[in-house]
Amino acid sequence: MAFSSQMPLICIGPVCIPVTAFMPIILFLCKPIWVRLPPHVQSALRTRYEGLQSYLQRTVWDRIGWTAKHLAKEKKDDVKPAVTAGYELKAGMGGVVSLHSDADWSAALQLTKDSNVAMVVDFTAVWCGPCQRIAPLFAELAQQHGNALFVKVDVDELEDVMHSCEVLAMPTFQIYKGGEKVDTLTGANEKKLVDMVTEHLS
Repeated sequence: MAFSSQMPLICIGPVCIPVTAFMPIILFLCKPIWVRLPPHVQSALRTRYEGLQSYLQRTVWDRIGWTAKHLAKEKKDDVKPAVTAGYELKAGMGGVVSLHSDADWSAALQLTKDSNVAMVVDFTAVWCGPCQRIAPLFAELAQQHGNALFVKVDVDELEDVMHSCEVLAMPTFQIYKGGEKVDTLTGANEKKLVDMVTEHLS
């Protein structure tokens, strides 16, 4: 379950951190205790936790506007073949391409493997002020570097992609070559973003 665009967050200077980013840290710290619990205790705790989450969603979060976002499964008809998706992504080079599904992300990553195209990713959110302030610069860089693929990932829309890329704060910029992450930058620092893009795309 993910929160809508009114997600609770903490903004510190050029970075916004969703409160949900603290959960992996808490889980990591509690793991040594968790693995030593008997399976029936783990199961009981999971059941109670899920019940508590549902209760809080109904009685607290919905009332203050933090409505739950139901993650829709992609229909098989909506998934484009990788070849078609790759052509569409290449057509978007010279601008910023928005990715809206896990299949879009996979196709973009595959494009970096199949060709000599570097991908620059902007992990962003509509509720993140620093993200919105640096977006015009990201679009300018996309125009200047038409030989690279510049994509935008909304972390509320593609939460699984955000977690798999180890993104904990917004904005986060990452560069991929050959399907592998080669650099990352967290925060809306214009000079560092320009330097990172110039270093990898020149």
